Amino acid sequence: MNVSAFEVSSPLSVKYWSLLKNLSDMVKLELAAMLVNSVAHKESKKENWTDQFAGKWKDSRSAEEIIDDIYQTRTENREIEL
Repeated sequence: MNVSAFEVSSPLSVKYWSLLKNLSDMVKLELAAMLVNSVAHKESKKENWTDQFAGKWKDSRSAEEIIDDIYQTRTENREIEL
């Protein structure tokens, strides 16, 4: 594959291609699979990072009581003592 066969987005890509272009097709395929897997793994982590919090909040108060507590304890534009 020639570097002109695809659009190069950065000088770094050109630099890597110059280092990798003479590798065997098998090694190139292995590297490509590793790159794709690394990106796919990051995307799945980003999509599901909030799942670890689902169902973890424990409180005996109702949603309305929690909201009222939040509003009552706001400190914006009020002096507080430390």
